[in-house]
Amino acid sequence: MTVQSGATEVRSVRRLWRPVVESLVPYDAGKPLETLMAELGLTELVRLSSNENPLGPSPRVVEAVRREAARVHLYPDGGSFAVRDALARRLGIEPAQLVIGNGADELISLVALAAFDPGDEAVVPTPSFEPYSTCVALAGGRVSASPLAGYHTDLDDVRRRVTPTTKAVILCSPHNPAATIIPRGPLVRFLDALGDDPPLVVLDEAYCDFVDDPEYPDGVALLARYPRLLVLRTFSKVGALAGLRVGYAAGSPETIDRLNRVREPYNVNRLGQVAALAALEDVEHWERSKAVVREERAFLSRELTKRGLTFPPSQANFLLVKVGDAGAVRESLLRAGLAVRDGAAVGFPGHLRISIGTREANERLLRVLDGA
Repeated sequence: MTVQSGATEVRSVRRLWRPVVESLVPYDAGKPLETLMAELGLTELVRLSSNENPLGPSPRVVEAVRREAARVHLYPDGGSFAVRDALARRLGIEPAQLVIGNGADELISLVALAAFDPGDEAVVPTPSFEPYSTCVALAGGRVSASPLAGYHTDLDDVRRRVTPTTKAVILCSPHNPAATIIPRGPLVRFLDALGDDPPLVVLDEAYCDFVDDPEYPDGVALLARYPRLLVLRTFSKVGALAGLRVGYAAGSPETIDRLNRVREPYNVNRLGQVAALAALEDVEHWERSKAVVREERAFLSRELTKRGLTFPPSQANFLLVKVGDAGAVRESLLRAGLAVRDGAAVGFPGHLRISIGTREANERLLRVLDGA
């Protein structure tokens, strides 16, 4: 657009992009395995950087996807009814208390879309999973960052940050990337302290299946007592469906209704839905995945401790390990065919986030560390 001002010609530039977008850093998932292998001249690369299931999917899942592939020209069930029904029976709640999402990431976005007006606040322990803060910002909200106490969520600090303009508190237990939990006692005391008119409390339990600490609470079991609690879970980890993106939120019927109002009508694809059902049905594979991660986590923890390395006690399927020169160690592992996550990228410089692998992968990792 050109505006004449006397003898001066003034040209204005149309603003296309929202200012908030300029402040966001795109999520860096890393290069594809095939690209890394080609660059490094490797014939094999084990990814221990994304917290994936080391066993892979259940054979029932593979078969269900194969059978369903011929029907991908048809729209999926818009409400994921069969998945919600099966989950409701397993969890002991009503289908109306569940919404299925394209991974838990989408569910975080739905919370922001449904709840946040410009200027609303969300209290988020920091550092933690990056999409929490990103979704709040995109919705026009403001993040009140609550620093971790070392590797642990500081619920006292979180509570002090809750104000009348706080729309939500977003917690993660087991925490990503610290791998620590919020025990039942402190969590219940925190929820009680919020009073009769609390903000929405989002409890991300993506890694809950790997917990063996008896003090860990079942978030879904708390829903009857705390109607403004919303629990997020995923099939990506224990269900080994990371490539199909299926997650779910459990909450009060009112909360789930509001999320459904902003949800895309066909948000979970056909293959993801049949895979989730098959994963739920194969209880043996589900339990074996949990057992393998717990066993290998204990093994790797013992061996790393013997080598003088330190890390917070993990209740997830990864360890956050403090190392002297994280960049150099990460590079040594990568050249040996093992990809791990640089802790600096997730708020912990001087650390590596290492997913729990098979015994073969874990022993290989230890051998490289011994020579680093």
